[in-house]
Amino acid sequence: MVAKRYNEKHRVVFYETDVTKNINIGMLVDLMMLASENQSEQLGIGTDKVNGLGYGWVITQHVLEIERLPKINEEVKIWTEADSYNKYFCYREFGIDDMDDNPLVRMHTIFVLMDFKNRKISQIVPELIIPFGATETPKVKRYKNVKKIKEIDNHKKYQVRFMDIDSNHHVNNVHYFDWMLDTLDYDFLSKHTLKKINIQYKQEITYGDIVTSNIQIINSNDTITTLHEVKNNDKVSCLAECEWI
Repeated sequence: MVAKRYNEKHRVVFYETDVTKNINIGMLVDLMMLASENQSEQLGIGTDKVNGLGYGWVITQHVLEIERLPKINEEVKIWTEADSYNKYFCYREFGIDDMDDNPLVRMHTIFVLMDFKNRKISQIVPELIIPFGATETPKVKRYKNVKKIKEIDNHKKYQVRFMDIDSNHHVNNVHYFDWMLDTLDYDFLSKHTLKKINIQYKQEITYGDIVTSNIQIINSNDTITTLHEVKNNDKVSCLAECEWI
């Protein structure tokens, strides 16, 4: 079966960018996730349908490769397709290209289906995946694990607000990017560009929780690597590894 690819265009507006006039990372991921939601709605299996059956799609890992970040007022093409799935995991591909079809961003994402009743992972429900045309496979695709922090160079605390919570009743994945990158200062963020991000989500965070965002900065030759962890009551909720130039 050939996966159905969904395409849409988007013009980057000023509130999606930062002082560098490039789109910020959280918004970048948001736009790609919106494309997948638009495809789901188009196929008749959007959020309301999934939630109505007592489930919600949850992300366990994103791997981003960035050739160049889209700039303010730039029009880009966004595409996505559900690549494959097995008993518990779904694998989706995303891309952002410029109007000449040059690749700007690629993102590989793993989804699981959460049962709202017990807040645990459920087996994939066929009617929620078959319309995408994804290939069923017994294989489990594994992306590289994120390195763990050995030494904390900086940290910040945050309390989860009402507006941080999504329809799955936990913190929306995009907010983790803000928490993690906020541990870097203005000088660093204005002078360096992200090239790769590997982020793994371990435990959900809910309304009112107080979380700590920790960072370790590793300098090596022409590349700077930052390791991140978001902890909730000493339990790791999220790990990430970022490469900068």
